[in-house]
This record gives sequence, C-alpha cells and structure tokens, in this order.
Amino acid sequence: MFGEIDKVQVAIERIRVLADRAVQNDPKGFAVCDSGGKDSNVIKELAYLSGVPFEIIHNHTTVDYPETVYYVRREKKRWEELGISYVISYPTYKGKRTSFWELIPLKGPPLRHRRWCCDVLKESQNYNRYMITGVRWEESARRKKNRAPYEIQRTTKDRIKLQNDNDVNRKLTEICQLRGKVIVNPIVDWTTAEVWEFIERYHVVTNPLYQKGHKRIGCVGCPMSDNKFELEKSPEFKRMYLNAFQKCVESKPLSRYGWRTGQDLYDWWVNGGRGMDPDQLCLFDLFPEGDDEE
Repeated sequence: MFGEIDKVQVAIERIRVLADRAVQNDPKGFAVCDSGGKDSNVIKELAYLSGVPFEIIHNHTTVDYPETVYYVRREKKRWEELGISYVISYPTYKGKRTSFWELIPLKGPPLRHRRWCCDVLKESQNYNRYMITGVRWEESARRKKNRAPYEIQRTTKDRIKLQNDNDVNRKLTEICQLRGKVIVNPIVDWTTAEVWEFIERYHVVTNPLYQKGHKRIGCVGCPMSDNKFELEKSPEFKRMYLNAFQKCVESKPLSRYGWRTGQDLYDWWVNGGRGMDPDQLCLFDLFPEGDDEE
C-alpha cells in the first residue's frame, strides 16, 4: 500500500515497538486519541490491526458539532461491541466539571498564539500514559518541524522528539524511563490522500460532516481555522460565543480599550485579533487565570 513502502506496516510496527512498555505503564495499554475525524479513524484501526492492548479516549470539548457528538456515540458502541474500552472524557477545571463557554469569561477569548482551550479541554488529562495520536506533518509546516513519530512530553512545554532512525529502539528504551506522556504518531508521514486510501480500503465509516463538505473536524470556531466563515454558517454557536464574550465585557473593564459589548469583542476576535493597538494588549493581563493548566 502507498507504493514501494508499506506505510500501513510501518505504522503498525511503530505502535508495536512500545506495546510492552505501554502495558507495564498501564494495564489498559495505549490510550488512542479519537477526535471524531479521519486521522483518528485511521489510528483506531491501526491499533486494532496491531493486536496491542489499547483503549480509546475522546475528549468532549463542549464545542463540537452535533454530528460529531452523535458520531462519537456510535463509535463508542461499535468499539465496545468489539471488546475495546471507549471512554468519553468531560472537561474539568480546578477539580470541577466545566465547559468551554464557562471558561471564556475566566480565561478570555482563545487566540492563535494563546490557545488555553487545547490545554484545558484536550491535553490536561491522561498524563503519564502512552498515547497514540493522528498528528501528521502534512497538516502544517510547524508540525513537520516540531512533531515526530515518537515524543516524550513531561510538561506541556517540554517535548523530546525521536525520529525513525536506526537508533530509535535504543533511544526509546533509555528515554521511556522518564515520567511523562509518551506519544506515538504512527501516521506522522502520511499524506491526506493516503489517509483516504486507507479509509476506503478498510471500509471505515467516517464522520458524516465529511459528506457535508467539511475539510476538518474539530471545535467550532477554532481560532486556527477560518472561524468567521465557519460561525456564519453555524448561528447557534455564534450566539453562544457572543453570550460568552458579553460576560467577558461585563466582568472585566474592557470598555476603555474599545470593547463595550460582546459583539465588539467578537468582531475583533473573528478577524484574528487584527488591528490590536498597544492598549488592547492589556486583554491578557485582565485574565490572569489564562495561563493556568489545572
């Protein structure tokens, strides 16, 4: 498959290399991350084909499309019928159940360079686990520079990257003694075309949003996407953002910096924070909890 190099087998071997250590670390084995998107579809199937112990974990961000929520529920049922544990994890903050909408007034609008939402809603749990993710280099130049087939993450800012070189087994043996999140990215070098080829060949049922023309599956209004266009097509989510931003304006002294209503803050936000003058940099000082990683 995929030409001279059988990338499916390479991906399977990347998983199997750490299978014993994953079980030693946790009897459940690997934690396979499922976002509800196509790359997650592939890594779930690869883990199953690998024959290694694993469970599937989906982080319910509270800002997913309804189609994704229902699709994940169907996937949970399907995998559990195959004998695979499927856990839907709900966000917590400072020990209490929360939601993205409750956090915005506390932490401020999520921005491209200040995405507290990923830390709290997706990456704050399952620490000290051996994780399998669907990260791929093709998705961005930044990922090709900063991500690798194997990674050791001891903190959110401390990541050790290991490429697939001839010495990788020795490096893994040495470095996996460290406490932290061990990340396996088995399809890191796959193209989007190869992902879809795998899905077609193995008859994988994907999120129905793809059939509706969506190119990405993720949080509605993510600042890393064209959120202005996306939210114009999703009026219910736009309304929830406006309500949350209005609470920001009401709870913080933002009017003197140009944001008098939630709509003002929303308009600035969906334009990527463009036009921020020096005084508006105070926005980040007004949300001191924005850097908490609890």
